Amino acid sequence: MAMELGCTFSTSIATPEHIRIAEELGYVSAWCHYSPAIYADPWMMLAMASERTTRIGLGVAVVVPRFRHVADVASSAATLTQLAPGRVTVAVGSGFSSTALLGGRGVTWASVEAFVTNLRTLLAGGRIELDGRAMSLLHTEESGISVPADVPIWVAAHGPKAFGVASRVADGVITNPTHGNEKIPFEGTCGLSYYGTVLEPGETFDDPAVIERVGPTAALALHMGPYGPLAGSVEEKGYTARINDLPEAERPVATHRGHLISLTDLDREFLNGNVVRDGTLSGTAAEVRAGLDALQEAGASRFCYTPAGPDIPRELEAFAKAFGL
Repeated sequence: MAMELGCTFSTSIATPEHIRIAEELGYVSAWCHYSPAIYADPWMMLAMASERTTRIGLGVAVVVPRFRHVADVASSAATLTQLAPGRVTVAVGSGFSSTALLGGRGVTWASVEAFVTNLRTLLAGGRIELDGRAMSLLHTEESGISVPADVPIWVAAHGPKAFGVASRVADGVITNPTHGNEKIPFEGTCGLSYYGTVLEPGETFDDPAVIERVGPTAALALHMGPYGPLAGSVEEKGYTARINDLPEAERPVATHRGHLISLTDLDREFLNGNVVRDGTLSGTAAEVRAGLDALQEAGASRFCYTPAGPDIPRELEAFAKAFGL
């Protein structure tokens, strides 16, 4: 089965328009990142996008149980489904940058599994037991919300525990190839969320324009330090050393500030063509297509492209062409 092309956005006020453009270009899905400290609210932006589109799938990636009550998420998903019937997906994860930026840590995978199970039950119109109390969605016809609501639930999976949870309760998984290049241990639908830029004729990875286009996403490879694709490189060692010079309490925010959407001064100090080349899927259209083929071989059924930089429409169009849309 041929791999599909979707997109994920570091959610901004401009995202609804970018989702409209993505639909015109042939992307099958558009999911909004959820990180309360740095992004616009994904549910609001997706509701606006639902009015500008008719076909493209809409989703939030990822919901973290620490931030919202499961009934709140169920109500939001049911509401969005009413606006965009048959097009809504919710992805649930344990937390990464979103929790770090608010001074917290991710939740356990057991908590993620319980959250997914309860969310599915609520959306199906059932009753759950939580904190010693029974609860369910009680929307009536007057609210305009229909329950049960058919909403696929995916899990943002990285590592054996996460994939184990996904195999038990998820309709699909979304993951990231920077966490390893082994074959994806999941039998169902798998989306790979990644980023890069398509080079114009004559451009190189070091060109300032290229750095600006892909920099906010390329910087994640620096943020992952010795556990990411740049492990052992001069750039990674320099960045990691600077982070480790900070007081321990300041490191999570310094690392994740501007995650996938903007660059910090520290990012710019170590961001260069080597980081773009080794930390993103960037290159000529043919090189990008070859990279996509390798990811499909590893088990990806959907590539979820995350555009960045000052001209998101340009990035969406260039990547769609390289994909073959």
